[in-house]
Amino acid sequence: MTEDMFSDTVSHIETLRKFITDSIKSVVGIHAKISLVPPKSIPRSEGKAKRVIDNRKI
Repeated sequence: MTEDMFSDTVSHIETLRKFITDSIKSVVGIHAKISLVPPKSIPRSEGKAKRVIDNRKI
C-alpha cells in the first residue's frame, strides 16, 4: 500500500482488501488470505540468493 492509501479509513482499507481477495479468487480460482500492511513494513531481501545444487542420482 502507498502512504496515502494507508492513512484512509478502516472501511476503505477493508473494502480494498476484499476487492483484492475477490479478484484473486476469480482469476486463480483459490481463496487467498490477504493482509494489507503499512508501507516499508516488509523487510527487503538481505544478501544474495542461495544457489541450489541437485545432487540426486536419477
